[in-house]
Amino acid sequence: MDRKRWWWGKVLGLVLCVQAVGCSSDEPAPTGPPDAEEAPSAPPTPPQAQVPVPPSPPEDPAPASACEGLLPEQLGPSRSIVVDALSPYAECGGGTSDGAGFLALMNFGTHGVPSWDVVSGEGAVTGNWVGGGEGAANPMPQAQGFLVYRLTLWGGVLKAFSSLGEQLNYEELTDRYDDYPSVAADPQGGALAAVWKTRPGNLQVLTYQFFDAVGVPLGAPTELGALPLDENRDVVAGVDTKGRALLLWPEPGGSNWTGQWLSRQGGALTQTFTFPAPAVSASFWRLEPLAGGGLALRGGEQWVARFPSGEAVAQPAPAWLASHPGSRLALIRNQQANVLASAPTMSGAGCQQSLLVFASDGTACGELVFPPDGSNCSPRSLDVGRDGTVIQKLELSAQATPQCSWRWWPGLLR
Repeated sequence: MDRKRWWWGKVLGLVLCVQAVGCSSDEPAPTGPPDAEEAPSAPPTPPQAQVPVPPSPPEDPAPASACEGLLPEQLGPSRSIVVDALSPYAECGGGTSDGAGFLALMNFGTHGVPSWDVVSGEGAVTGNWVGGGEGAANPMPQAQGFLVYRLTLWGGVLKAFSSLGEQLNYEELTDRYDDYPSVAADPQGGALAAVWKTRPGNLQVLTYQFFDAVGVPLGAPTELGALPLDENRDVVAGVDTKGRALLLWPEPGGSNWTGQWLSRQGGALTQTFTFPAPAVSASFWRLEPLAGGGLALRGGEQWVARFPSGEAVAQPAPAWLASHPGSRLALIRNQQANVLASAPTMSGAGCQQSLLVFASDGTACGELVFPPDGSNCSPRSLDVGRDGTVIQKLELSAQATPQCSWRWWPGLLR
């Protein structure tokens, strides 16, 4: 009986306790089945490894055009000058410019003696002339000043002039009237002279010698070989943009010619080689440097051969040259490109003078057309100087005092 009373009292107290606010039991309330084990929590998912993504390779830039930067966008302003002619017949010619922008403008003297007025790039007359003598060849412009080769009755000489036309040096190349040097400008500065020099014993010896920009020899003449004096005494010399010399001379007793590349220091770069001679007198041959190296041979009006720099071989003239007979070749853009100047042509618009620009690989880059020289049309093509100045000889109408006139575009193709 006491046990039953105790049990009902326990139940009644539990009911009252649950209904009361704030009542708590001394035993914690069960949170789940008494025999259930707490499920372990799942381990966190490790972060996925980030596979590095290689950066996209930069797009290859489009290959630069061989002609990029060679053609100016416009001709720009020109300058001009009129001077009194040194001859009553106003025999005026073309011109050139040195690396400092000074001009040498051909103004023949009495009896056709060639000389060149020296004018500043701004058009100021210096009052000096370069050349100044019969038998003088066109000036060879230097970084500053000009070299002029002159053949006299007493032999060949090389003269050096400053940019202002002041004579700096005089160098004798030969001391005999029948020794005929071939003198070529060196694109790196200075000049090369080659000549068959007469020797005792009925002999002649082929020699060559380099000179610096003021005509001072860079060493003693180098001898290549000897021949009997009655053999042909012709020789044609050239220097390419790499400073390598090429000499051409006739093969004894044959119709072919011999060539050989030579170094500035006086040594042979190649063996000798032969090639068929152009069908024109060697006095009308010219070796002209090509952009990138090598030389082109013009025989009379035709471009006939190309000589790769330092290679014992003669090749046909490239098509871009051979297709322009009578043109003159010049280096432009720091000797990185070529320009061809042809004789003016007449069209419906009148006289047209132009320059054709070619990259070093022969790619045609376009034509630069220049304004006509007034009402007349000079038969002479445009000239391009060492600093890229383009020079145009102008034709003047009859004047009471004979005059010469030129127009130029300073540094246009520098």
